[in-house]
Amino acid sequence: MQIRQLEYFVAVAEQLNFTKAAKQFYISQTAVTLQIKALEEELGVVLFYRTNRKVELTPAGKTFLDDARAILRRTRDAVSRAQKADTGLTGHLNFGYVKGYEKTFLSDILADYHTNYPNISLSLVRENVAELYDGIFNGSLDIIFNILYSFDDMEDMKEMEYIVLKEYPLLAVMPVSHPLSHRTSIKRSDLMGYPLVDIKKSENRYGEAKTIARAFSDSGFAPDVSYTSDDIETSILAVAAGLGYALLPSYITDNIAVKEKVTAIPIEGEERQLPIIAAWNKDNKNPARIKFLSDCVKPYLEANRLVM
Repeated sequence: MQIRQLEYFVAVAEQLNFTKAAKQFYISQTAVTLQIKALEEELGVVLFYRTNRKVELTPAGKTFLDDARAILRRTRDAVSRAQKADTGLTGHLNFGYVKGYEKTFLSDILADYHTNYPNISLSLVRENVAELYDGIFNGSLDIIFNILYSFDDMEDMKEMEYIVLKEYPLLAVMPVSHPLSHRTSIKRSDLMGYPLVDIKKSENRYGEAKTIARAFSDSGFAPDVSYTSDDIETSILAVAAGLGYALLPSYITDNIAVKEKVTAIPIEGEERQLPIIAAWNKDNKNPARIKFLSDCVKPYLEANRLVM
């Protein structure tokens, strides 16, 4: 069985016309017919019903069509991978992402990158906001997917370049027994007087505490923080235990299971509150980082209309 025979078979099956299929390959109808006949003899089945008026796939032909397409697709992929591996692009990419973002389209981008550049090794770092920014400034990370906060007065930000991946709404995550859990939406001011489960923030960081404090201040109160954690799953567990509510983006709340005994309530006016960016140090010239951004991140965003 030859790849060319499979290509002829798929073409005839899609066109249901030997003459049109032959023109597609710039060969004679007789050549296509002979190759299909040879394929049928090798398989020991008839693939087409042929009459003077029409061509139809037999039951065996319909079954074989799916497999033939899969074989051709895998062959093309194998050739593509081999060609890309022969380009000589090797190296290492240190990639960081904010905790919880693994539940998004991230795995698709990483899979595409590994397929396209198999000779580039990947290191994946799952961290909090500040540690990720530290990583691109100290050179331990090449590129990060992270939350964008208010950096107006941060001198370090002059070293950073970024693109917005997507903006996510913030939701109030609370136990199902919470007095507000029956609401379809709430205002941030409705949370006044209720304890907050917060994400732990280290010193000398990048605006997250200031941004959160400003949002509460605009609503007329300061939050009563009852519990802090540097881990998303632990925060959700604390909410389920009744220690308070948490403010989390939809890329996390969309994946909360019913068994976790919490609910996520939209907050009015905060539908586009939390931008996630791809960020890197502008002095980072790692070819692996450049290829990741240009060949995987940007095309994926354009194809899925995620660029804001």
